[in-house]
Amino acid sequence: MTRAIRGSVIAALLLVANSSASFAQDVQQATTAAAASIGEAEQPQPAPQTDTFCCTKRHFLPAALNVLALELVPNYFNRFVANDTTAVLSGTSFRRNIQRGFEWDPNNLATNMFAHPYHGNVYFNAGRSNGYNFWESSAFAYAGSFIWEMFGENNRGAINDWAMTSLGGITIGEALHRAAIMVRDNEATGASRAFSELGGFLIDPVGGFNRAWRGEMSKYGPNPEDQYPDRYRSSITFGGRTVGEKRLSKADATTAYFVFRADYGDPMQDYQRPFDNFMINLQLNADDASTIGMFQVHGGLWGRQLKRSDRVWHVFTVDQMYDYANNNAYEVGGMAFGASLRSRWRLSDNLQISSLVQPNVSIVTAVSSEYAGFTGRSYDFGSGLGLRAMAGLGGNGVEYFTVSYRGFYTHTMNGAKGNQIVHFILARAGYRIWRAVGLSADYLLFMRDSFFKDYPDIHRRNPEFRLGLSFFWIDLN
Repeated sequence: MTRAIRGSVIAALLLVANSSASFAQDVQQATTAAAASIGEAEQPQPAPQTDTFCCTKRHFLPAALNVLALELVPNYFNRFVANDTTAVLSGTSFRRNIQRGFEWDPNNLATNMFAHPYHGNVYFNAGRSNGYNFWESSAFAYAGSFIWEMFGENNRGAINDWAMTSLGGITIGEALHRAAIMVRDNEATGASRAFSELGGFLIDPVGGFNRAWRGEMSKYGPNPEDQYPDRYRSSITFGGRTVGEKRLSKADATTAYFVFRADYGDPMQDYQRPFDNFMINLQLNADDASTIGMFQVHGGLWGRQLKRSDRVWHVFTVDQMYDYANNNAYEVGGMAFGASLRSRWRLSDNLQISSLVQPNVSIVTAVSSEYAGFTGRSYDFGSGLGLRAMAGLGGNGVEYFTVSYRGFYTHTMNGAKGNQIVHFILARAGYRIWRAVGLSADYLLFMRDSFFKDYPDIHRRNPEFRLGLSFFWIDLN
């Protein structure tokens, strides 16, 4: 299973080539050592695992220097390469930002709701890769984002950026931190070690940089005891999708899509620490408003078992959720926290029903708006309440049929005054053709009812149908 996990993740990530001089040196040392063994009659015994790896204690100075570099490098790039006038800093701009405080910015959805949360993940992992736990590393995300908003640019700081960079960065950062640990292999040598370190670097660049700085990319020693979860499932799906206006029959084209999904841990039992269970869902769309059509990271913060018997299992969890969707039909993104009742009913040894009921609170939400043009955006910022619900039939890690609902009510904080109600309804069917190969069919219905104070109300309905071929990796231990 461990090789399958590394292979599935690394194969996707190696489409990007990126390494540092220190990484190259480490790889050269590892491959040279492996080459020395070629030609021997027997495979030599591995060297004693005496090397130690970070971190048994917290290292504040390296973490702080990481954050400082993550502030200076983008600023210098913007100023001297991109010729961005907002990167010209002065004492006057610092004082003005502090005195006038935050505002809402006009950037597009991809910048505000995807790029900023991703950048927050590197602040978070500056702490995480230097010995700090989840909660402690969250302070680095908040501090790094605040410093940038106040002192990284000469325009006023954006309250939406601080919120999404911090909260989204924490959510994405912990998931990528754990994914990188799964990919890295301290016991590997030669080409296998090189690929595992490259994969880990691409997933978690700050963690990879710190490993290179500490010389850990070429050290030989034990892997962390919690390197892998007790349960893991990942899949890739590609196929065709069509999106209609009100009805599918009005769709004028079918385009390609690709989905990568990973389920780390089991939310029914893995909740001793934050993100002992989480889900990553990434969808790429062809010929659409954005290549990254959907990105979601949902992680468990805390949980408690309510009931467990041979047939019934109920668990209560508190969850943290980042969602981003960007296509020609709608723009939606935001951060939410939910209280979940999760249940499983065992029908047989290989068949079970799973369900979820989750009321939640949306901290910051972006929703498409036809009247937000005066803000410089195509969407409004708001906050409010939501509900998620799911029921599924499956077994042995395979979902046969699932119906899910996600809806939320949001009150506009910045944009066209009013309230919006959004619904996502999904019906999914899956069928295993042979071993790790299957077919999937999805029907997704997006609905938005917008009630504006100064403008006519808007009602949108966009159905979508997807048909894809899936490959999956399952470990149930």
